[in-house]
Amino acid sequence: MSREQNERQFREGMEAYSRGDYETALVGFHPDIEWSVETDLVPDAGVYRGHDGVRRFWAEWAEVIEGLTLEIEEVDAIDDEWVLAITRASGTGSGSGASVESGRFAQLAQFRDGEVVCVRLFGEVRHARAAAGLD
Repeated sequence: MSREQNERQFREGMEAYSRGDYETALVGFHPDIEWSVETDLVPDAGVYRGHDGVRRFWAEWAEVIEGLTLEIEEVDAIDDEWVLAITRASGTGSGSGASVESGRFAQLAQFRDGEVVCVRLFGEVRHARAAAGLD
């Protein structure tokens, strides 16, 4: 796939997630995807494996933030294999009912043979850029 196709596919997946269409969001993910959350996003970060692992991660976030949607600021292919997405999240606090809006955070997605095989979530855009070798 081309860089543009990777960018489009990842953006479409995030848009599907924001609509609550999780099954469509998973379409471009390899069945054995590794989804990792870096400690700069949450202190008890972890790794989730496979579609069920990604669904579990999404469910955990849904327990904390109802109606979670992503505002996609940019999606850029770094090379033929990696895409960097900069986003913000918003929703409603499950317990409080208060409006919740995140700062900018980043996702690094690795593509292989047209599928996302790895996603790394970073709380700080600069950490994602450093991990991608951009800074």
